[in-house]
Amino acid sequence: MATVAKRLAKGVFGTGSAANIYTAPTGSTVLVKAVTLCNKSASPCNITLLFAGTEVIYQHTLKASDTITIPFMDQIIYAGESISGFAGASGGSNFATYYISGKEVT
Repeated sequence: MATVAKRLAKGVFGTGSAANIYTAPTGSTVLVKAVTLCNKSASPCNITLLFAGTEVIYQHTLKASDTITIPFMDQIIYAGESISGFAGASGGSNFATYYISGKEVT
């Protein structure tokens, strides 16, 4: 078995409904290690993040101009399962970004 530490995903959350941001490759098991969320706007926003269709972060309010890093103890995503998410602004424009790191085991 090969284990590769890697960035699983990075980008800007869409708004309104969950969009796929990472899918575990065929023949792999993925261990999510950490998620960093950043709100670059001047207004609070609500973040929802799903692993394999299950909310692991649900409408968490991230203050304006705030960043948090959430360490995970090996949350598992199996081959074909996805990480998805979205941000909802509670006023003004929304510019929420994510950075997700982990390990792919094949």
